[in-house]
Amino acid sequence: MAQKQHVRQFLGNSVWSGLSTVARAGSSLLINKLFAVYYGPLGITLLAHFQNLVALLTTLPNSGINVGLIRHLAQHEPESPEYRSFFWAGLLLNAATFVGVVGTVALFPDFFLERFGEQLLGQESQGSLWAVVGLFVLLLLQLFWLAVLLARQALRPYVWLGLLTSITSVAVTWWAVGRVELTTALVLFLTGQSFTGLVGLAVVFSKGLVPAWQLRFPTSVLQDLGKFLVMALSTLVGAKLVDFVVREMAIQHFSLVETGLWQAVAKISDSYTMVYISILGMVYYPKIAALLPQPQALREYVRTVFFLLVPTIAVGLLTFGWLRDFFIQLLFHRDFLAARELMDYQLLGDFLKMTAWVLSYIVTVQARVKLYIFTQLASGIVYVALVAWLMPLLGVEGLPLAHALRYAVYLLFHLYLFRSYFSAT
Repeated sequence: MAQKQHVRQFLGNSVWSGLSTVARAGSSLLINKLFAVYYGPLGITLLAHFQNLVALLTTLPNSGINVGLIRHLAQHEPESPEYRSFFWAGLLLNAATFVGVVGTVALFPDFFLERFGEQLLGQESQGSLWAVVGLFVLLLLQLFWLAVLLARQALRPYVWLGLLTSITSVAVTWWAVGRVELTTALVLFLTGQSFTGLVGLAVVFSKGLVPAWQLRFPTSVLQDLGKFLVMALSTLVGAKLVDFVVREMAIQHFSLVETGLWQAVAKISDSYTMVYISILGMVYYPKIAALLPQPQALREYVRTVFFLLVPTIAVGLLTFGWLRDFFIQLLFHRDFLAARELMDYQLLGDFLKMTAWVLSYIVTVQARVKLYIFTQLASGIVYVALVAWLMPLLGVEGLPLAHALRYAVYLLFHLYLFRSYFSAT
């Protein structure tokens, strides 16, 4: 009975999640298509690199502090002092971590900004650079508001805010591509992403989710959010920075065009992975956070979702692989068909990764900081080592193979770690 209830609840909430994620994935695919048609593989490479830079600047606030906020705000009412403490501590920590990451980028501009040319590095562009920083601030605000809405399970305003972001991003990019230089088009793409930072503020105010101002917080609040911040730091280094470094390695070893073919495959992967991870983030993560005080119920829920998702993922990826030529031409251009040979290892790696995430989310919600840091950093090191080994041997094909081997190790580790969730009780 409990299992059927879990399935109904998961699928019911997934409908709202699906509306949001279909919009996000659809806008992402259309933006990729626009850059592919107007700027070719070079455009796809730099779009991926720019989006990776965005991730580097937002991972600590969004994948750290905001994840912790979802857990703690979900457990308290907006009128409670605990909610107020976590809300304002989270917002101020967002600002502090962002300043720290921007400072790091400023110390190494040649490494982080070199691929985007003189438009961002030149002295005459300092005003434009500050404008870009302002866009990042709006983007961080948008992500914060979304976390607050998600914590309170306000899925309808969450979905509508996501839809507005998707529409704005596509509209701005559609106007920009072909009219402006590639770097300017990337900045305008960020503008479309950031616009709803102000709209989100109005939404959370209207929902009564902004508590009275508070500047001083209990030490326990900072410690609780700090755990998630430390975990996100390992994600920043072990995933986002690793991706940035691996792409640099590929660009130096091959070319922007060859790298663009691999990035086209990775972009397709990111699109359907976005749908999957959004469902996990909107439906699965808040639920397992709420079930933490009930270990047996948590195990039952995780096991039910695991055996529901794994065959679904397998069927979906096999279907996608069978229709790869159609999707490559639909989502990019026939000039990208050379990338079809890279799909097999990418799809295998995605299956292993998406399966492992059902279990790795448990580590996050339990705030097992040391274990989380170990898995993220170890996974990143394994990936870079595999790329460095396989890329000279196999060429571009070594990149998706390294991806598959990385997540094979990652999945096996988590299956062993949570083996008790699948044993008879």
